[in-house]
Amino acid sequence: MSEQFSPSGYVLAGVDDGFADTKVVTQDRKVRVASCARAGLHGLSSVSVVDDTVSSSYETAGRNFTIGDFIDGEETRFDDYPTSDLNRVVVHHALRLAGLSGQRVKIASGLPVDMFFKGSNRNEAAIRAKQEALLKRVSVSEGGETAEIVEHVVLPEAVASWFDYAFDEEGREIEMEGPCGVIDIGGKTTDCVTILPGHQIDHMRSGTGNIGVLDIYEQIGQHLRAQYGEGVISRRVFDRAVRTGTIKRFGREVSVQAAVSTAIDDASERVLREAKRHFGSAADLDVILFVGGGAALMTKLSSYFPNARVQPEPEFANARGMYKYLRLNG
Repeated sequence: MSEQFSPSGYVLAGVDDGFADTKVVTQDRKVRVASCARAGLHGLSSVSVVDDTVSSSYETAGRNFTIGDFIDGEETRFDDYPTSDLNRVVVHHALRLAGLSGQRVKIASGLPVDMFFKGSNRNEAAIRAKQEALLKRVSVSEGGETAEIVEHVVLPEAVASWFDYAFDEEGREIEMEGPCGVIDIGGKTTDCVTILPGHQIDHMRSGTGNIGVLDIYEQIGQHLRAQYGEGVISRRVFDRAVRTGTIKRFGREVSVQAAVSTAIDDASERVLREAKRHFGSAADLDVILFVGGGAALMTKLSSYFPNARVQPEPEFANARGMYKYLRLNG
């Protein structure tokens, strides 16, 4: 598994286009950007000649969008986000940051398990809509090139993380003796999936819950508005709060650790209930993989299961698995 290109010569890229963050993994790069965009052109420009190589303004389907984690991005927690114009420009922005401008690219992206499947069958209409959405044209408003997506494979998101776990960099598969559980804590949703030996999904023990990292951000935002009267709160404020337990007020650090801890604990309890609903005690599972951006924040969750394993850099597990899938399947 040393090739970066498909047999047709396209560059391969795993694209985890989540409701909170979008991650891109290629052979030699990984990029994470906030899924944060706003309709219209809002006059953002760079004061740096060196860094002015990637524009933040795009046009698609006759609409303009501005991207940046300092802006007040539009809400992404709606069911049609994976096929929306908003999603498409964020994905293309991430591909540009991954160095794929002007290149012909074959990508794999994902859908939450309950969107990818109808019962135990593939939801072909949803999969096709997702494929077609990212194949539509996107242009840079100030000029410059975007990636040309020439082929698009769609996977169930948590299953992509299982690919990351099950296959090494050389394409060798680990030997599964028993079932494997995956808990993928994303921005809007948490996928729980049970994978049996032989690459089979146990649909009776799999599903999607509406809880994720953006619920943590929302609760922290409620605290900030009540405590400090804040109006618009940028993504960088939330990211700093969950990472350091502080925000900046008038140029000085202020601790918000208590509010952050409460928000994470509350979300963790909801994820734990979702996991128990699908897995029970999980005693029959050989391993439970914790992946997604939420796994990096909700660190106490893995202590509830003796067979838990938090994947390295769990926020990139889906994108890594998507990239491995493309390399294994051409």
